[in-house]
Amino acid sequence: MSGLAKVERDDNANVVKEIEDKIVASKEGFSQMEYESHAIGHERNGSSFGAYFNIVCAIAGTGTLQLPFALSQSGWVGIGLILLSTGISVYTGSLLIKCLYYDRINRLSDYSSIGKAAYGKPGMIFIRVFHYSIQIGSAIVYILITGLNAHQLFEMVGISLDQKVWVLIAGLIVWVPYILLKTLKEVAVLSVIGVLTTLVLVFVAVIVSIIDLPNNLQQTHQTINITGFPIALASICFSFGGNVVYPHVEQVMAKPKSWNKVLTSAMLTIGILYLLVSVSGYYVYGNSTKSPIYDNLPSGPATTLAIIMITIHVLLACPIYLTSFATEIETIFRIDSTYYSKYKEIGLRFALRTGILAAITVTAMFLPYISDFMSLFGALSNTVIVFIAPIVLYWKLFGWRSMSKLELLWCGVILVIAAVGCVLGTKDAITSLIAHIQCGSACEIHVKH
Repeated sequence: MSGLAKVERDDNANVVKEIEDKIVASKEGFSQMEYESHAIGHERNGSSFGAYFNIVCAIAGTGTLQLPFALSQSGWVGIGLILLSTGISVYTGSLLIKCLYYDRINRLSDYSSIGKAAYGKPGMIFIRVFHYSIQIGSAIVYILITGLNAHQLFEMVGISLDQKVWVLIAGLIVWVPYILLKTLKEVAVLSVIGVLTTLVLVFVAVIVSIIDLPNNLQQTHQTINITGFPIALASICFSFGGNVVYPHVEQVMAKPKSWNKVLTSAMLTIGILYLLVSVSGYYVYGNSTKSPIYDNLPSGPATTLAIIMITIHVLLACPIYLTSFATEIETIFRIDSTYYSKYKEIGLRFALRTGILAAITVTAMFLPYISDFMSLFGALSNTVIVFIAPIVLYWKLFGWRSMSKLELLWCGVILVIAAVGCVLGTKDAITSLIAHIQCGSACEIHVKH
């Protein structure tokens, strides 16, 4: 009887524990499925160095080549904007990760879960729309850039294939690491190579432009250009996009308390790279600076090397966005060893990721005016996800009274900058899209790097 009584007590205890778990999940506003997925967690064995390289690789390539042109739009005051954006990115990235631990009990799984914790299902849907548009949109543009640059590079050596074929080849190349590497911990290996290519790219751009200085002594510069200042502000802000991958980067860190140090180091690295290429490019080419900057550089092996480096970079950065996106989708559909056998989990992951990449590659091949559509999504999504949402969500979860007056003022400055960037970036993208539609195929679509 004592044995039966013990079993009965254990069963009752399990029932009580299950009820308590459901109550906690209900209070937090999550479904039982979502609560269980949070309780499962992920293996934290990724290094801080890996996290650092993932951040730099995901963000640096988006602005390295266009920021010299942004400086020509704003004038030398653009240096201040780059420094300001670096500081903002560190701050909002820190707030975002704090929101994952707002209840001090369970870590939320991703960005959209923060939206749900703060504003319920509408908040989750709102964040998810903008969040996914950045992840998918960045992957589409990166695959397209790779295809376009490969088409240009191989034509130099007499190999001529249709541009769509090169885009398809780019998609196939991305497919290999995307399928083989499960989390951002494994993708960090690619990120290291991606960061090295960025360093080479910046080095080449700086050295070649300085060597070309004697041929550009007639160029003019401005301290501040009021007319181009707002557009430059939008471009600079967008060049620091990429925090959509932060929750998944932090998720696999063995030392999550080091997040702020890792983020600060990564953003300072990016800021320095941006300043090096921007200052040298604008100093040499002045108001005639182009985007991408290698359009200003004299033809030769060094310029070709720069194109190769940015191609490799975006090719390696693409799996970061795709893996971040796939991780969230796999959580939603419970594609995890907890629910499936090892081989079934691998098979489901293979099918899901292959389908995602196939859809993205086909879109990159055939969607017209892709750069304009992605600029439009970027203007809206980057502003909301990178600058506005972390502050608004933090206020909702922790209360704005948890901040000092000085910090609240800083948040106000960030929101104003984000609003200006959003409005002007959206206006610029819509204007360009309308122009391309009106002139049809006669227009040459230029993809910003």
